[in-house]
Formats: sequence, structure tokens, C-alpha cells
Amino acid sequence: MVDEKHCPTCRQLHLFRRVTPAEEVHIAREVGVAEARGFWRCTNPGCLWVQPYHVQKRGFELPKETFG
Repeated sequence: MVDEKHCPTCRQLHLFRRVTPAEEVHIAREVGVAEARGFWRCTNPGCLWVQPYHVQKRGFELPKETFG
């Protein structure tokens, strides 16, 4: 499932997809297990932005060395 959202890193609308299980594990280490569910990632090539579906201000970039 994908959805179009504004990506603050790309500064425009892009398709977002649900994060993968590996991405969710990393997010859980950053924000806690309960909060990690429901994150989405920008699908623009090279973009590492993830965010909760409706809360852009709680988003952040995944580490490039692991997910780039």
C-alpha cells in the first residue's frame, strides 16, 4: 500500500510506503516499540525520511549507512 504525502526532505509530494520489518526494528530503537508501528517511508530514490502516517513532525531520517 502506498499513499502520497509531502516529504520534508524532498520538499515535495512523493509516494510513501509502510516501513519494512528491518526499518521498523531501527525505528523501535529510536522511538520505542509501541510507537514504531505505523511509520511510513518516502519512496523517492535516495530519500531516507520516515514518519508516522499523520504526524510529520515526529519523522526523521534513517541512517544512510544502514538503509541508504
